[in-house]
Amino acid sequence: MAVAHKSLQGKNAIVTGGSRGIGAGVALELGRRGANVLITYNKAGAQASEIISQLKSLGVDAIGVQAGGSDRDSPRRIITKLVERWSKVDIIINNAGAGDDALLEDLTHELWDKILDCNLRFPTFLVKEAIPHLGAAPRIVNISSVIARMGGAYTSAYCATKAALEGVTKVWAQELGQKYNATVNCVNPGPVKTDMWLRDTEQAVLDEWDTKMKEIPAGARIAEVDDIAQIVAFLSEEASRWSTGSTVNANGGLCFV
Repeated sequence: MAVAHKSLQGKNAIVTGGSRGIGAGVALELGRRGANVLITYNKAGAQASEIISQLKSLGVDAIGVQAGGSDRDSPRRIITKLVERWSKVDIIINNAGAGDDALLEDLTHELWDKILDCNLRFPTFLVKEAIPHLGAAPRIVNISSVIARMGGAYTSAYCATKAALEGVTKVWAQELGQKYNATVNCVNPGPVKTDMWLRDTEQAVLDEWDTKMKEIPAGARIAEVDDIAQIVAFLSEEASRWSTGSTVNANGGLCFV
């Protein structure tokens, strides 16, 4: 874990899916750098409360909003809650996502809609709702996946949404750049050692990824949450001002971008 400095003092951040995994790691890193943080969660209320407590112990303010990815009113509720508390939105980390998928032959309209709602519609309309309330130099970071570039069985809907998220990153960078002094970037993690990854991934798949990751340029291991959080936090700072519209390699070289 890097030594944090207060580069985000006075900034107000949203981290969707911030109750666990990558989202929790990012939320805490933004807090260490001085940002107030609103985290969203779906069902992990207890975990969200714990992250909020940890954030407050860092000397920043923190709040949580229950928000399902398929709830079309969620973006409005999130922005309303933040503005009531802190008045302006400086950082948006679009991290929340649905990862369940199916082989093409088993794909249903219901599953397709669920994944597109959570992974693409939700972040898109969250940014839209935030536009009237953006701060002086807003930073938006979308969390993609190495799957957007590599593909993989069982990922028709998931891959489609992550590739689309990389595409709209470029669109938002153009639309929001000069008008709002905003930067919009994307990061594409590979496998990350989260509780969900370890709990929900079959042992045969874990073994397969362990073998793959032994050959990557950055180091023979699965990523830790902090590996991703440091990149996302940098893209949330003023120091990253000359990067926009980019998809940043955050997978140790598993897939070059």
